[in-house]
Amino acid sequence: MQHIHIAKNFEFDEGLIIHLIEESLSQGFQFVERLVRDYRNGYNCFDKVGEALFIASSQERAIGICGLNRDPYFNDPKVGRLRHLYVESVWRGKGVGCLLVDRLIYEASQHYQLLTLRTDTPAADRFYQKLGFKTQGNWQHTTHHLQLSEIDCA
Repeated sequence: MQHIHIAKNFEFDEGLIIHLIEESLSQGFQFVERLVRDYRNGYNCFDKVGEALFIASSQERAIGICGLNRDPYFNDPKVGRLRHLYVESVWRGKGVGCLLVDRLIYEASQHYQLLTLRTDTPAADRFYQKLGFKTQGNWQHTTHHLQLSEIDCA
């Protein structure tokens, strides 16, 4: 397998991920485009305490992206949210998503006790459950959560 590098809070250049935007749109996913739009207009730059933006790359080409924010739907500073995970389709099933989420979980555990997310695809549901996320809970805007206080990231 080729070496995969995960960068945190890199110098964001939308040109680096234009192919991810185009591919995600062709698959009916608008969240990568929304990530760029929100970043560009200053709505969400992943730049507050406890927030981060990660990019996975191989041979200096972006192959995946994922963000971490304080969860905007909970009024609790101890709840983080995994945002906009996308992996280029030719890289799916090769561990890129796991690497991104593992790195994000480590970062989140430094700031939060609970990590949340929302997904609406069966494949993503299986992926997150495989990583230990639970689906119990009846929270609006949240389909999966991970209790970070139970994770040992040392």
